[in-house]
Amino acid sequence: MNANRSRSGINAEQRGAAAESTFHDLMLLWLANMAPFHVSKTQPDTQKIDYLVRIPSLWRAADQVEFRWQIKSTDNEKIRLVSEGPLDCLCLRYEAGRKMMEGLYEASRTGRLLLALAVQRDTEVPAYDLMYLPPTDRFDWYVLDLEEYFRRVEWQKYGGAIFVPAHNRLNLATFSLLWSAHWVDGFFRVLVGSDVFSVPELASDIRTVFDERSSLELVRQYRWDFLQRRLPRYRKELDPAEFAKINFRTGLAGALGIIRERMHDAAACIDVVRNYCPEALFGTANLWLFSTCYHHFMKATYDISRGKSEFTSERLLPLPNEDARLVPRVQLVTLWHVMLRYRALGTSVRLVTPPSVGAGADYSYYGGGIGYFPWISLAENSASWEIDVCSIRSMADNIDFLEARRRETQLTLSGGGRKEAARLFGIREEDLVLPDRTPVLMFPKESIFVRHPVELFGADRLVLPQQPLPSHPSWS
Repeated sequence: MNANRSRSGINAEQRGAAAESTFHDLMLLWLANMAPFHVSKTQPDTQKIDYLVRIPSLWRAADQVEFRWQIKSTDNEKIRLVSEGPLDCLCLRYEAGRKMMEGLYEASRTGRLLLALAVQRDTEVPAYDLMYLPPTDRFDWYVLDLEEYFRRVEWQKYGGAIFVPAHNRLNLATFSLLWSAHWVDGFFRVLVGSDVFSVPELASDIRTVFDERSSLELVRQYRWDFLQRRLPRYRKELDPAEFAKINFRTGLAGALGIIRERMHDAAACIDVVRNYCPEALFGTANLWLFSTCYHHFMKATYDISRGKSEFTSERLLPLPNEDARLVPRVQLVTLWHVMLRYRALGTSVRLVTPPSVGAGADYSYYGGGIGYFPWISLAENSASWEIDVCSIRSMADNIDFLEARRRETQLTLSGGGRKEAARLFGIREEDLVLPDRTPVLMFPKESIFVRHPVELFGADRLVLPQQPLPSHPSWS
């Protein structure tokens, strides 16, 4: 018995070493072209952190994303699939041990901590032979946000067990969503800081402008003056650097509200919406997936198209490089997710070759005699409002540009779908597979700023009923 116990311990140790090495290999694969990213192994593991991963924001006006990972490994024979448990979904029950759970709990209280659970795929392969397999064939991976888990679950009731939702699969597709979610959560975090709440009127404006309904009432009252006159009033009450961040993020929601309001006012006339979207060039593409104000904006086109038998809605997303394989993989997969989200909202999307000049400018056409709604111009490190763009660009310029980009299409959802996307991106088709239901305790919790892209999960679903979002605790 002692010999069996010793052999089991050696296998577990070898499997754990293989899991940590594999996780590092996967990071290098998934973050290819994402320079400069940082993956470091923590030695020794005194803080229950095995890897620290820092991912660039791909836009200098946003902060990098930092993940702290704890890696655990097991095999199928030592994991239980259970339907009963604290999360109301099918879970993997992993026996971590009470001491380990206490250590993870303490570590999670000092900041975001993610658990990556590696389950050996083929139990017939000896643990010491795992490294002979390709990295993608060694384990099935699952992910859990431990900070959220310990906040929600009375974990002491379950001894040393931790419950990981069986659909929280970790692959390139979900890893890119983790980057997107934390990108957006971090981007808007300044709006819940003490500086904002020291100015009650500003806090009220922020709460209003990020709400789907009340934002329209606000922009009907102020229009572009909200950006040009009302927001600048708060400059004298805030630190200049903080004001610049708060001003842009709040103004972003305000500008989106202005365009939504104009679209609703012209809904009876609009029969075509075509946009070239420079957000695709940078990490700002993440806003399409997890930002509430972007969701309201994306959904507006769907709302005005309902009941119209002939309505064209199209978005042209420029690739950051005309050679897709030179683009960071997580960014490519993010754009793929954006295509799926737009499809769920009834919009056709094309990935197109970027123009040689003016790639960051906004070009749009709204049919029915509406013309063009001004938006923003994006650069690698900044954005600027295009309030008066109509005076310097004709409608013919917009239409010609859109037609030229459309002719440079590299990917559509109807032109080969996931298989063609994998070929274009230089990855495996299974790297694009998402769970069939929305992950649980994987992403930062929803707020007035952050919304989970539930439309991505499930087989060919269209629009899901809209549920009211919970308020951020700071707003209550």
